Amino acid sequence: MNDEMKKEIIQSLKKQLPTANEERLSTILELIIVEIESYNSCGNVIAWEKLQGVITEVLYQSMKNELEKTISSVRRGDTTISYATASQQIQGLLSGYDDLIIRILGCGGVVFW
Repeated sequence: MNDEMKKEIIQSLKKQLPTANEERLSTILELIIVEIESYNSCGNVIAWEKLQGVITEVLYQSMKNELEKTISSVRRGDTTISYATASQQIQGLLSGYDDLIIRILGCGGVVFW
């Protein structure tokens, strides 16, 4: 993904989430990109422009959850409250788009002989 596309995504989210820290948006965007690149098991060239909407949505949801301090688990015994980490959120959010991302990447997981 080129820097221009990254800036476009971050600026779009700054309008939607004005309280979000731009540096934090950039860091989470990089984590999302690395996670998507890990799906590219077949080594194809990634069509980032096709994935831009998915990336923007995952980044938005991730930042929104982070700003709202989303709770991932609660234990009543000795009162334990855990907050979701960025990596858990990203993987969880991307899991809803797994099939779409893999189809766009062209890595169907099917072995051809």
